[in-house]
Amino acid sequence: MRFRLIKAIRLGACLWFVAATTSFAAEYRIAHCLEGCPEGAHEDNQLVARSVYALSYNPGRGAADWLAYRMRSGALGIASSLPRTWIEDPDLLAAQRIASQNQLAEELGLIRSRLVPLVSVAGTPYWHEANLLSASTLRTENLDRGAWAGLEWALRNLVNRSGDVYVVTGPIYSPSYSPSYSPSDKPFEGMGEPPIAFFKLVASTSGALSVFRFDQNFGVYLHHCEARTSLEAIEAETGLHFFPELGLSRPGNETLDSQLGCR
Repeated sequence: MRFRLIKAIRLGACLWFVAATTSFAAEYRIAHCLEGCPEGAHEDNQLVARSVYALSYNPGRGAADWLAYRMRSGALGIASSLPRTWIEDPDLLAAQRIASQNQLAEELGLIRSRLVPLVSVAGTPYWHEANLLSASTLRTENLDRGAWAGLEWALRNLVNRSGDVYVVTGPIYSPSYSPSYSPSDKPFEGMGEPPIAFFKLVASTSGALSVFRFDQNFGVYLHHCEARTSLEAIEAETGLHFFPELGLSRPGNETLDSQLGCR
């Protein structure tokens, strides 16, 4: 993976920096990721660490393969009065590909949605980072305002009651979809297929973990608890490896299901 650190500042709240052991590589410990950020993304991806989240941007797809953030009660706020205008991301390669997807979204009946909810960071000075196009995805309106919103509401309640949790979320694509990484006269050709589903991992510092997978056509009438799945299933479908610093003793023996309204 190509490491491109954006705004690697505010070390106490956002990023710990570990000195490079060689002239060719450096090790970064990013506070948004519990026990290490996900591994296994495409080698051309750019790792972006911002004040309120970290993400792995895939220039071939024009989207993040995953986004991680620490959800804190002090960061929650009222977002109703905040601007929601999307902001282009000048720091990223091929960022123009994101904007091209807006026309595709309209044609397919999708909406542009945030990977990190604005309300989850509205209590910070960095809430505008949720409006960056690189932290967005294409999602059906029924999912976005149905079960996905229900899970976000349950998460906010959990954080207010019990304290911080770590969230990793991202898209899942069809196995037959292979975006082009080569420059061409048509930079948007071959990357029009939107995600078929989305994952969301919710973990506590004690090791409890709940995992969800939402199809794009997940019924608006369905509860978010019906989207529960396993960590192994998400890793198999995405090719990502979560919590890499834990090795084999990863979260999963305990869950946050009951605290998220699931029986």
